[in-house]
Amino acid sequence: MSEKKKPAQQASSSKEFRANIFEPTEDILKRLKTAVSKQGVKYYTPYILAQELNVRVSVARKILREAEKKGILKLYCGGRRAPIYVPA
Repeated sequence: MSEKKKPAQQASSSKEFRANIFEPTEDILKRLKTAVSKQGVKYYTPYILAQELNVRVSVARKILREAEKKGILKLYCGGRRAPIYVPA
């Protein structure tokens, strides 16, 4: 019975390492600003940005929200699952 408890304890400890908090840095926002200024993309969704920056979709959502606060992008259509942002 003690052998069955060990994997459960290891699983709970591994979840602690996965929970890392990401704050969008100025470097990422500058890269986004230059990409927006080139006008290669007419709109941004979390999925498009995640593919472009090679980050997770949840991180891309945070980056898009921060870019909206900074005035780089503007929310065009605010859906819960896939909001669409356009250049400001």
